[in-house]
Amino acid sequence: MKLSSLLAALACAVTAIAPASMAHADGSCNAYRDTTAAERATMTSVLEAAKKTLPSAPAGWVLVGDDQASAPRNLCRDHERDPWNYGYTRHYQNAGNQDARNKMVADEAATSATAMKAKQPRLDAAMARISKLTEQQVALMQKSDMVGAEALDKEMAKAMAEYEKILKEGDSEQRMAAFEEKFNRDRDMTITVQINASGEIFGSDAKNLPLPPGARAAVHWIGSGRKPHEDRALILVGQWTPGAEGHWQPVRRAGIAVQGAHVISVNVVADSERLTPALAAIDFNSLAAALK
Repeated sequence: MKLSSLLAALACAVTAIAPASMAHADGSCNAYRDTTAAERATMTSVLEAAKKTLPSAPAGWVLVGDDQASAPRNLCRDHERDPWNYGYTRHYQNAGNQDARNKMVADEAATSATAMKAKQPRLDAAMARISKLTEQQVALMQKSDMVGAEALDKEMAKAMAEYEKILKEGDSEQRMAAFEEKFNRDRDMTITVQINASGEIFGSDAKNLPLPPGARAAVHWIGSGRKPHEDRALILVGQWTPGAEGHWQPVRRAGIAVQGAHVISVNVVADSERLTPALAAIDFNSLAAALK
C-alpha cells in the first residue's frame, strides 16, 4: 500500500453495519415482505440483550460508528419459516496511542520524501526518455508506419523497466511493510453477535479454545488476507451439529418463534494479544441464558 493510500484510509470513519434485510445465504430471493412492529420488537429485544453481554471499550479505546442495535425491516418470504438471521456488531478503536501513531506516519512520510528526492533526477530522466519514445511512436503511427512504431517497443519496455527499477531501489517496500505492521498493531477490534446464522465455517487452521459457558464449540485462527498479528475467534452458543471440513449447522429450538434466538455465534477479530482478554470480557453466561 502506498503511503498516500494509507493516509486516505486513516481519514475514513468506521461505521457499524446493522442488517437492513434478511435473505438466503446465497443471496437469492423471490419475494420480500416488511417485518411487523411486533416482529421487530422481538428481534430488538434479543439484540439489546446480546449487546449488554459485550464489553465496553477498554482503557484508551473508544467505540466507533453507530452503536445501536437495529432489527431487520424486511425479510425474504422464501425462508420466513426458518429461524431468522440477524445480528449486531460493535467496533472498537485504540485511541490511547494516537499521538504515537501520528508521529509514525509523519516520520515515515519524511523518510519516504527524502528517499524520493534522491531518486528524482534519475526518475525524471527515465520519464523524459519514455515521453520521447512515446512521441516518436505517435509520429510514426500518424504516418501509418506501424513497423517503425513497433520497432521502438523494445526500447520502450527497457525504458519503463529502468524507471521501475529506480522507483523500487533501496528498502522502501520492506520499510513500508514494516511500518504498516507496526502502525496497525492492536489498532482496532470488532465483536459480532449473530443470531440464527444458517451455518458457520471454521478456518482450515482453526485451533480449539476453552469452551465458554453454554458454548458448543470455540476456535480461533489467523484469517488469510488479514493484518499481521490479527486473530479471529468464533464461538458457537446453543445446539450445533458439526459437519465435514469445519462446517457447523444450527439446531432449531422447539417451540421458539422464528424471530426468537435459536442459536448464537460470536465472532471476534482482534490483535492476537488482545483476543484472549476480549473473549474473557464477554458475558457468555447471559448469552447462553438467552437460549433457555
